[in-house]
Amino acid sequence: MKKLVKILTIIFIVIFLIPILTHADGRVRFNYRVSGSSSNPELGSKEVSYYTKADGSKATGADKLDSSTLSSFSIHYVSDYGLGFLEGGEILLGLYQFNKSYKTNVSCTSLWIVSGTPVCSSGIALATRKASGYSRSLDLGYVYPIGDMSVGGGIALPVLGSYGDLSIEYTTLGGFLSGLSTASEYDAGVTPTEKLSPEGTAFTSYFFNFGYSIYAYEVLLNYRSVSSTTSASVNESKGVGALLGKNKLETSSTTSSISIGVGYRF
Repeated sequence: MKKLVKILTIIFIVIFLIPILTHADGRVRFNYRVSGSSSNPELGSKEVSYYTKADGSKATGADKLDSSTLSSFSIHYVSDYGLGFLEGGEILLGLYQFNKSYKTNVSCTSLWIVSGTPVCSSGIALATRKASGYSRSLDLGYVYPIGDMSVGGGIALPVLGSYGDLSIEYTTLGGFLSGLSTASEYDAGVTPTEKLSPEGTAFTSYFFNFGYSIYAYEVLLNYRSVSSTTSASVNESKGVGALLGKNKLETSSTTSSISIGVGYRF
């Protein structure tokens, strides 16, 4: 709760108090994502460390996308703040929030053998990977009015907080083969869940916008690109870390968004 209050306080100061204190004329804008594209968050085909095929090579599994959702919006304040050196341009400050969630399915894609015994065949489900989260960024940009129109752009700084949740829900067989379940738990049909703590390791975002004024109002069109990399530490002795033989599970994504919005000039 304290963290949320701190974030909201920063947003309020940036978007509203600074313009009020400077007695600057300006405009308030709101944009919401209506279309765009996003890279596939699935991990694809992977070799498995502790199992082999019939020919002795490493067994394989795959992580395939099941479903995904994403949304985003921005709230901006645009003003020249009385700064003459902007040469008629204006400074853009505001909040950008990006929300994303997805689900992928993990399965065997070859025969898995251990100690000469087949334990999984191609197509057998092992787990479902679920991820969700959001990021809040400070938008900083420049807008140049041209008559009734305006053009501009800027960057997003990820300084207003973020949250991520990542879990892997195993089938009974998947939990046993990943080392999360014992033989007795496997016989009892236990389906364990592995909870991970994702952390953002890289983030870049830029945007371009276009506005057209109709009296005191604006019609807005915005394009934005967001690239990010997230990693989560995993245990190499069990779970997904044991299957992949790695101590980190890393995913990266690139998303483009087209947003429309409205603005009010005062």
